[in-house]
Amino acid sequence: MKLWRKSASHITYAAGTEIPLATSDRYRFLNAETVAALHTGRTRLFFVMFCFTCLFSVLLGALFYQTILKKHIQTRTPSALNFEYLPVKRADIVDRTGVVIATTLPTVDVYVDAREIDDPEKMADDLIQILPSLKKAELLEKLKSKNSFKYLKRNLTPTEQFKVNALGYPQLNFVEGERRVYPQGSLFAHILGITDIDNQGIAGVEKAFNERLTTQKEPLTLSVHTGIQNTVHHELENAIKTFRADAGAAIVFNVKNGEILALTSLPDYEPNLPSSFSNDRLFNRATVGVYEVGSVMKLFTVAIGLETKSIVPTDSVDATKPLAIGKRPITDFQPQSRMLTIPEVLIYSSNIGTAQVILKVGAEKQKEYLKKCALLDPVQFELPEKAAPLKPSRWSEVDMTRISYGYALSISPLHIAASVSSLVNGGLYNHPTILKDGNKGQIQTRVFSEKTSQIMRHMMRAVADIGSGKRANIKGYRVGGKTGSAQLTDTRGRYIEGKVRTSFVGVFPMDDPQYLVLVMLENPQKRKEDWYFNSAGWNAAPTGGKIIEAIAPQLGITPKDDEPRPQYMQRAYDIYHKKDKR
Repeated sequence: MKLWRKSASHITYAAGTEIPLATSDRYRFLNAETVAALHTGRTRLFFVMFCFTCLFSVLLGALFYQTILKKHIQTRTPSALNFEYLPVKRADIVDRTGVVIATTLPTVDVYVDAREIDDPEKMADDLIQILPSLKKAELLEKLKSKNSFKYLKRNLTPTEQFKVNALGYPQLNFVEGERRVYPQGSLFAHILGITDIDNQGIAGVEKAFNERLTTQKEPLTLSVHTGIQNTVHHELENAIKTFRADAGAAIVFNVKNGEILALTSLPDYEPNLPSSFSNDRLFNRATVGVYEVGSVMKLFTVAIGLETKSIVPTDSVDATKPLAIGKRPITDFQPQSRMLTIPEVLIYSSNIGTAQVILKVGAEKQKEYLKKCALLDPVQFELPEKAAPLKPSRWSEVDMTRISYGYALSISPLHIAASVSSLVNGGLYNHPTILKDGNKGQIQTRVFSEKTSQIMRHMMRAVADIGSGKRANIKGYRVGGKTGSAQLTDTRGRYIEGKVRTSFVGVFPMDDPQYLVLVMLENPQKRKEDWYFNSAGWNAAPTGGKIIEAIAPQLGITPKDDEPRPQYMQRAYDIYHKKDKR
């Protein structure tokens, strides 16, 4: 490059590059093009340094603000976490105390791009060595499909992912996923339900609240209590083994607000292991199963009689001989062969006496009150697994009397738990709920008067004290209740001699009813130590007693001295005539 102009302080080259004389002396051995390039590079270097200095200043300022100036920021505890930023698509489910009973964990799925697989047989053999649950025929079909995306296995463990990746097949790829996990195993199986392969609820709470669980990050709080659920599950499992029963169900129910603290159906399944699923194990006997419940229904018959003023507690009925109605005469399991007062009808569980009570009430009033008790319709409940009762189409006199002592009407254990609560809590019906505070703000439906409820409490206390439920009478907890035994039927609907379904519903403490326990056992066997009886008083009642004894301390109920055994018939009569002020 030639010199274009020289001044006193600068040298200007023809290309327009201007360099101070002092600087130009340094480059006197370089040609003009090199000098110009060095000058341009120096300018760019200063510009880059300036940018990095600005960026570092911004980062330093932000760090200073977050750590020094922003003093109100505190370390967050797990309860204060902002769930909006948690990288989980399905919310946790917790029990009433905050124990996690369902959660979601991140996982990976492996898929294949089958378009460029040279040796599908070898790839299949290699994969089966690592993932033995894969079936070779199905795997080969996917590897030979020539599709760009085929899932091979979902929810790989980290070890499985590492080994698959180590095979070195470029056609095998991974995609992030989620897996629903149930930390308590089978304990809440029939309550929680399950999700499908895409983590969408298909049963239980998972299905009922699928939208809530997938659109909100805060945990869903249920009304159940893990400790109580574990106790109920354990005692029911022991009862099934002890009495060699085919199956069973149990419920713990808050009679004040309708919250379910425990609900168990056995046999159950392990929701973390799909291999444990079968129709029998997936069937929820507590909410889906509808059964003839036997003598438990006598509670409603007597309560309806009192409420309609068809009877008074001191009335007597003739139980000296069978009652001739329809083709089969009505008999008692353990006949007293004498006149019975109304409380004695429950204490001795007299079919003859109960039938006479309902004959005084009439079919229309019976249907009216059973409907009020929600025994003629599907129970209003959050879980999708529930069934409608099986009821007579004509409701003849024979049907009416059979229903009065527990036949001809099939209902679920959940129906019984919710409806019996209205007999003891002052006459108010609460819809059962699986959510904590699920009935808050709901209007309670009045079914029976306070007076009828008080009388029924004393009669139920008598049943548990001196009647068929005495094996559930746990000292100090003032238990009241009723047993029920109903014959099983075969596939043709014919009753099977000697095979029964037994039930016990117990409430405690009866001086201020708080909780209800219901136990049902299917086909318990006779035992020598039970004098070869397999009725509810010998199996379901003692099981209910064990549950009450174990859960009462967990519920904060302390035992009291049992009041002196009262004259139950006189007490019920005094309440009816407003003489008893307690």
